[in-house]
Amino acid sequence: MLSVAGLVYGFVHEGKSFAIEAAVPQLELEENPFVLREAWWNGELQAGETKIIQHQLFKRNEYWFWLGVSQTDAKVSIHVYDSEGKLDEEEAWQDRNVAAVRVEPNKTGVYYIRVAVESVTEPPAEWAVVYAYR
Repeated sequence: MLSVAGLVYGFVHEGKSFAIEAAVPQLELEENPFVLREAWWNGELQAGETKIIQHQLFKRNEYWFWLGVSQTDAKVSIHVYDSEGKLDEEEAWQDRNVAAVRVEPNKTGVYYIRVAVESVTEPPAEWAVVYAYR
């Protein structure tokens, strides 16, 4: 009698891997490190396209959001807006296929995370956003 063992295949999302790699310095702080959340978002975008993610943020917390794209030659951006559409971020940076933004919300509520792929040589770009708080 033949026995068929179940096969388990792993899946690595390159955009998520790049985003987590960019997050490591904030997650490994000696004092008061950020805590990476399990939740993350992903999708595909063409050059010039954007995606808006709605997310609840809480006053008195501090957040980092990191955007990673699978193609290393892509240019991306990420920004956070409050419920009135005003830019609400303390710090932001972009380096090739990774971008990040730090937010300290003034009030608890729904915020809008805008991710954009500004350029990519081989569309579509697979993107992922991870985040951490403290």
